[in-house]
Amino acid sequence: MSRDNFSVVEVNRKHGFARLRPEKGEGLFNAPLYPDVDSGVARMQLREGDRVAGLRRGQSVSELEWVSRAEPPYELVERMGELLAKLERWDVRIPSTAYDLAEHHWRESKDDPMHLELLAQIPTFFDWDLAHPYEDASLLERLEAAMQPYLPGFQVQPLQGRAAFRLQPGGLEVAAGEGSREAPGTTFAPLLLQVNALLEGASAPVRWVPTEEDWLLAPPGLAELLVLHGVIGPRQS
Repeated sequence: MSRDNFSVVEVNRKHGFARLRPEKGEGLFNAPLYPDVDSGVARMQLREGDRVAGLRRGQSVSELEWVSRAEPPYELVERMGELLAKLERWDVRIPSTAYDLAEHHWRESKDDPMHLELLAQIPTFFDWDLAHPYEDASLLERLEAAMQPYLPGFQVQPLQGRAAFRLQPGGLEVAAGEGSREAPGTTFAPLLLQVNALLEGASAPVRWVPTEEDWLLAPPGLAELLVLHGVIGPRQS
């Protein structure tokens, strides 16, 4: 089947589709927000001004491939350049250009290099790729391991028959919060609040900083920087 070229004229993120205008002929056609690319190119969202090629099927276009991509806003590229410079002051180095980061961020990339690098360099409490927190058997072990440089000998044990944890050394008991599968963070929030108190007491430079669905183990100033630049989403209240 022959492929036609189209221009993206509208993007509807709420309902997950884009509207395309053919470069030859009339009418508007629907297409998925993320083109189907088998070439290893990161999955990035369509934006107005893009040009794509695909197969018409009724009022839809499938098997999309990029012809050309609209450039991200210049202001966003500048902001990402500033962020890269500031991250280096925290010894966090991202091997990507400001333009690449801006494009991934602007297009809500499913393979965002900024997030991938941050996950590789900054510990998180949950590991959503491994398991839901309630089924993650290594969750507390990872917490213990992450704390050793700052709280040597730190241990956390779930208490049998009770929704609580015991912290060692000291034997302090911390009740779990009333979370749910949809909001498991509530279960662990009291625990990490107490761990942060221990970190503060030890004059450690890091804290467990809450984000939308997780916590980062990072200096609070670094976490605030990532929030300010829209990298990790808003902080929990």
